[in-house]
Amino acid sequence: MHISPTLAETALAPRSLPAPQAKPARRMVAAVTILATVLGLMAGSAVPARADDDLAKALAAIAVIGIIAHAANARDRRAAPPPAIHPPPQPVATRRVPAACGITLAGDRTRTTIYAETCMLDRGLRDLPTWCARPAEIYGRPDYIYTADCLRDGGFRPPRRH
Repeated sequence: MHISPTLAETALAPRSLPAPQAKPARRMVAAVTILATVLGLMAGSAVPARADDDLAKALAAIAVIGIIAHAANARDRRAAPPPAIHPPPQPVATRRVPAACGITLAGDRTRTTIYAETCMLDRGLRDLPTWCARPAEIYGRPDYIYTADCLRDGGFRPPRRH
């Protein structure tokens, strides 16, 4: 449980993300490059000093191709954007406010529920009634909150009270 200045507490469940994995094609290119280089070095050291020039040229060509493939592979890794962990929220057709976005505030004599803008946006709600939003700080971060009446006036359906 986190305690916030607005007395709004919610439990956060830790999530674990899968470890990123290298693409098999890159592994294959790297393996072929290493294999070609090793074979070229072995063949070059086993050839007597009077070796044919064609063999030396072929080994040099294999080494150059391996170096070019390795450089291209490294450049692709730097240029590729990181994969998205979470897909962006999609706008929803319903105008129903999720109950998960509600924060209940209870005083000595009153009890009210407010709804956090960030939570509603994360769940795909759009065109929120900004004219009645109030600035607030939730878990130390600036956010806007909405009352149930405010959302109703804006055409949204907040969850029923229990």
